[in-house]
Amino acid sequence: MKTHGRLLSLLLLLVCAFDAGAADLASPRDGYRIGANDVIRIQVFGEDDLTVESKVSGEGKLNYPLLGMLQVEGRTTEELQQELTVRLAAGYVRLPKVSVSIVRHRNFYVSGEVKTPGGFPYEEGLTVQKALSIAGGFTEKAEKQGLKVTRLTEGRVETLTIGPDDVIQPNDILMVATQNHKFYVSGEVKNPGAYAYGEGLSVQKAIAMAGGLTEKAEKGVLKVTRVINGREESLPARLETPVLPDDVILVAEAQRLYVTGEVRTPGRYFYEPGMTVQRALTLAGGFTEKSDKTGIKVRRPNGKGMDTILVEVDALVMPDDLIVVTQSKKFYVNGEVKRPGDYAYEMGLTVHKAITMAGGFTDKAVTKRAKVLRVINGEERTVEIALDAPVLPEDIIVVSQRFF
Repeated sequence: MKTHGRLLSLLLLLVCAFDAGAADLASPRDGYRIGANDVIRIQVFGEDDLTVESKVSGEGKLNYPLLGMLQVEGRTTEELQQELTVRLAAGYVRLPKVSVSIVRHRNFYVSGEVKTPGGFPYEEGLTVQKALSIAGGFTEKAEKQGLKVTRLTEGRVETLTIGPDDVIQPNDILMVATQNHKFYVSGEVKNPGAYAYGEGLSVQKAIAMAGGLTEKAEKGVLKVTRVINGREESLPARLETPVLPDDVILVAEAQRLYVTGEVRTPGRYFYEPGMTVQRALTLAGGFTEKSDKTGIKVRRPNGKGMDTILVEVDALVMPDDLIVVTQSKKFYVNGEVKRPGDYAYEMGLTVHKAITMAGGFTDKAVTKRAKVLRVINGEERTVEIALDAPVLPEDIIVVSQRFF
């Protein structure tokens, strides 16, 4: 009976050894396989000397009392438990009750564009998503699509594409690549340049990443340069327009117009579609006291040079127009008038009206005619002129004194 018992124990041992060898070729889906750096606990109930908690060596071995060095790598806890039961029963412990458990799993590894790359203790049922969280999550440069894992399978190293819900295995190296795709923002943004592309990116978010618009930006006009079917095309865009890899977002400088001359705050102003001369003058603070309100001119580019146009205040302006408000023209009245001095010139002004503007004749004035000092052909001349004769800018009207 004793010999028969020993033969039975040996047979059971051989069966277990065969199963353990076959387990080396089994899929990880058959159960967790003990490996190097796992910490395992072997407990034999009622036998404190045979209860051990130890780390599996790099060679996959464990030193166990009575049995010496055990090759445990590649076995499940159930397989190792069964093997130890058979071997201890073969002459060491009568009816041993053995329990094998994993105290701490060996590491898995995360490398590349995560915030805290390195090795981490494995947990059963660990998913890619949780593994990334343990490693601190993605960096800004991370390529979040097409994650890969390097895994030892049946003695050979494989690199596999893996998804967020897939399960990580012990000793796996999860690799997060650096994002290669870029997009570009140029023009009137605070920090123009290249930026890492991400899924779901809109023009508005892209501009925000580039620091936002400058004060010079044309807020309503955005363009995206994009390669379509091998050709580069410029497309109008809105803030909600999706951005694609390698897109170039162009924020143009706002169109301007210019106001100069006799206005209170001459300078450059934003152009608005439908803007009138009056609106532009209002932006520039309005006329000064010296302005000629009837002689407003616009200098406008024509592709070869500049056109000068006399305009009314309700005329429409164009981008890059230069609105010129000249100083009002003067004429002068001297002599026998009640308020001699200089006055604003008006079209159609006569000598009689000019004298009226100067308060009219004094009692000593010659009232039938007057003299005008006028520049003619570059020379100043004195001309005797009738009261209904027209006055020209810069004329000096002289009303003589009567001597009788």
